[in-house]
Amino acid sequence: MVGLAEHRMMSRGLDQLDEFRSEVELAFSFLAEDAGFADPELTEHGLLFRAAELDVDVWLLEGREPEVATRVAVVGRDGAKGRGAWLDGLYVAAGCGPAQDVPGSATTRRSTIKRVHQQAAALRRLMTHLSPAELSQLITRCTGVVT
Repeated sequence: MVGLAEHRMMSRGLDQLDEFRSEVELAFSFLAEDAGFADPELTEHGLLFRAAELDVDVWLLEGREPEVATRVAVVGRDGAKGRGAWLDGLYVAAGCGPAQDVPGSATTRRSTIKRVHQQAAALRRLMTHLSPAELSQLITRCTGVVT
């Protein structure tokens, strides 16, 4: 049986995740509107955006040091998700700027929302520099694995 205090903590966590998902859906809407991705799907830790060649996962990693994290993964011809890489690494490898442009630390509600928008801006910049095929090649180079 869950006590009242535990229920409030669980509800607060769910409220925070719901708010995070809403903010991600807004900030990353360019994926569905401009880049051919499907509407986002709920995941345990955030939202997943799917396209023919790429998946974009945006997570709220809770714990001692909460963090917003975005992972881009290659989707194979058979539709299976292949290797992926973190946005900050891809951003740097593509020459878009320093990793500091893609911060993850999200210790407050305000910083969480700010990180979502910073990561969306970084992904948008990355995707304007690289086609999906080029981004897939970059992921392969960054992970050292052929997909």
